[in-house]
Amino acid sequence: MTHLVQIEHLQPDRYRIASELMAYGLGHKFQRSTAMSLSDLATAFEQMLHHVPRDTGNLRVVAREDHVILGTMSLKWKPGSHEQSSGKVKGSQVWDACNHISAWRRLLLLTGIHLLKHEPVTQECYIEDIVVHPQHQRKGIGRQLLAWAQQYMLQSPQMSYLSLHVASHNLKAIQMYERLQFHTQNSTKSWMTGMLLGEQQWNYMTHNGDNHAST
Repeated sequence: MTHLVQIEHLQPDRYRIASELMAYGLGHKFQRSTAMSLSDLATAFEQMLHHVPRDTGNLRVVAREDHVILGTMSLKWKPGSHEQSSGKVKGSQVWDACNHISAWRRLLLLTGIHLLKHEPVTQECYIEDIVVHPQHQRKGIGRQLLAWAQQYMLQSPQMSYLSLHVASHNLKAIQMYERLQFHTQNSTKSWMTGMLLGEQQWNYMTHNGDNHAST
C-alpha cells in the first residue's frame, strides 16, 4: 500500500534533518575511506547545504508526513543561457563547523563527493541522490519522489529527460528504476570509486519525458 507524502522544497530549518537522512543513505559509500561516523557525515552534509549556493541549476526536496521528514532527493540540470549561477562556495566556509574532523578525512570525503559528480548536458535533469529513511522504506516514498521529479522535469521547458547513476551490483534499485521506465544507457567502471567508495561499476539510466512514472 502506497504511503502518501507531501513533497516540497527543502528549507534551511530542515537542513539538519535532511543531512542526517543523507548520512544514513549515502554514508556507507564514504565511511569506507573516511571512517567518519554518521554524525560527522551529517555535520559535513549540513554545512554543504548551508553554504553551497542555491543555483538555478539545482534543487533539493524532501518528502514529509506531517512534520516528519521521510526522504530527500536532489536534482541537477544545466542552466539555460538566461539563467544566472550564483557561483561556488569556498571550501573553508563549508568546514568552519567541522574542525573536529581531521583535514585528511575531510579531503577524502570531498574526493569521494567529487568522484560521484555528474555534469548534466542540455535537456538533462539529473537525480544526484535519492534517500528514504530506513524505517520508511518499502512504502512507495521513493517512487513518489521519482514521480515528482518526472512532473518537475515535464514542466520545465529546458529539460526533456531524467537520468541517474546506480551501482551495477544494486539489482533491487535497478529493477525498481526499470519498473518506472528507466533504461540503462551504458555501464562504466572507475577504479577510483572502487578503491575509495567500494563501488566500481555504475549503470547510467535515463527516463524519457513521454514515459510517465507510476506511483
